Amino acid sequence: MKTINLLTLFFVFLISLASCNENSNEKNNVNDSISAISIPEVKPGTFYNIDMNKGNSVVLADTITYDLELKNNDPEDDWKQECLQYIDRKALTNIIFNAVYNGKLTAYNYNYGIPMTIKQVKELEKEYSRDRITKMQFIEEWFFDEKNLVFGKKVIGIMLAYELYNPEGEIRGHTAGILVYFNKDKNKEI
Repeated sequence: MKTINLLTLFFVFLISLASCNENSNEKNNVNDSISAISIPEVKPGTFYNIDMNKGNSVVLADTITYDLELKNNDPEDDWKQECLQYIDRKALTNIIFNAVYNGKLTAYNYNYGIPMTIKQVKELEKEYSRDRITKMQFIEEWFFDEKNLVFGKKVIGIMLAYELYNPEGEIRGHTAGILVYFNKDKNKEI
């Protein structure tokens, strides 16, 4: 009887060992197929002090520039109206101009990349009303914390653009206004 029990235990052991080996082979097959997908390595990049895991953030774009229309001129464009419903363009515009006039930000001529004087900014404001600022161009850095799946953006600069009108009063485009940088290091590059 003891022989049968020992043989039974031995066979159970062998079966469980074979089963473990099969699971191990399945895991190896899964790992082989994952490695065949070619997952890129986490790359080091430029990191920021903004409560992200600096050890695992990847710079997606060290500079990306894009325009953002801040006013919906088409009453039938419900999508644009929905997208813009929460922006306070007047507050953002006033904050930027106040910072320029208080010496906290330097205004740059967008076309030439040179600093503007306060007098030049005031002359620009005489020519164009702040209410005509309906487009902004953002210059940003984008980064991603892969470990925590957190996407981050850092605004480097903003250019304010004024609406231009044709003789009939219709919008025909935009013209560049002032450009400001929020990162002091960027000011040195200009």
